[in-house]
Amino acid sequence: QFLSYLIGAFRLHLPDAVEAPMALLAELGNGGAVRAAQVIDALINALADSLDGPAILVLDDYQSVGGAAEISALVERLLAFLPAQLHIILSTLQPVRMDALGTWRARGEVLDVGRADLAFRSDEVAALFQQNYGMGLGADEVALLQNKTEGWPIVLQLIWQGLRSGAVDVQSLLAGGIPASPVGASATLFHYLARELLDRQPPEIAAFLRETAVLGELTPGACAAVRGESDATASAARLHELDALDLFVVALGGESWRYHHLFHDFLRAQGAADPAATCQRHKRAAAWYAGCGALDEAIGHWLAAQAFDEAATAIETIGEALLQAGRLNRLADWIDALPPDVLAQHPRLHALLGDTYRLRSLFDGALAWY
Repeated sequence: QFLSYLIGAFRLHLPDAVEAPMALLAELGNGGAVRAAQVIDALINALADSLDGPAILVLDDYQSVGGAAEISALVERLLAFLPAQLHIILSTLQPVRMDALGTWRARGEVLDVGRADLAFRSDEVAALFQQNYGMGLGADEVALLQNKTEGWPIVLQLIWQGLRSGAVDVQSLLAGGIPASPVGASATLFHYLARELLDRQPPEIAAFLRETAVLGELTPGACAAVRGESDATASAARLHELDALDLFVVALGGESWRYHHLFHDFLRAQGAADPAATCQRHKRAAAWYAGCGALDEAIGHWLAAQAFDEAATAIETIGEALLQAGRLNRLADWIDALPPDVLAQHPRLHALLGDTYRLRSLFDGALAWY
């Protein structure tokens, strides 16, 4: 079937040139002694004789067939003996696996264009909306779009579709991320991410993505912890696989990654469908970070899991250090997130909150907490 589609694509523009390969293909389909490689060879010869100028063949969504060994071998053979006038573009969501690819790269015969190359820079985002969409954006709006989308072209287009109605602005559309029950422009983006990305992944990869969405930074140890694994080996291998697949993870250096901002929002919105499981993952993450001495991270996860007693105890432990470091807003935000009954059981937190007011020269507020 792949050969049929391939020859059919050339038949649209070179109907006479593909008669020989079509005949061989028919013989192959009828159980003849013809091999698939012979059909490819006949096609290559026909194209070499018929093309009188540069031509481009685009194999879109190549990841859908590239995993089949026979098809991969046929495409590799086509590339190896390609007529000089013909150029092939492989559009794929996954890396191409071919034995000869390294040799072709060394010869300068391959141009790799990845996600980072396709991403819009801030000035390009501004130009896109001004020149193509007729929509002038302020510097703050451009900065927000660039930060949230990281220049992802299809998302920029979906956002424009949401903005052109005039019912929302950039801040309201992006600042809150993707809601658990999206509507309007958010729904369009949500369903695109679900259909085009998550639903196409093998079950084990999709499960890993959903389960680790509670983490801000992806490390083998943290991922293993939230997934209830005692050994981080499998999580380390999975993270490297996601990196190799370029599946919306961003390398932070060493053995550390993060998810693309909007993709992360989407994954966390998916987790809202099972709050009990998400809560348990936050508790596991908190325990792991606390065991590593990273109480900052642990407190965030305890608060997300509504494990307020654990969070309050940890805040008491590092509160003085936060004051000395001038991290007054972080300390105040954590204490404000605690319910009144929990706060009442931790008088040390009252003093710490009073200190945050005092250090801001808000003395009446400080006296209220001392």
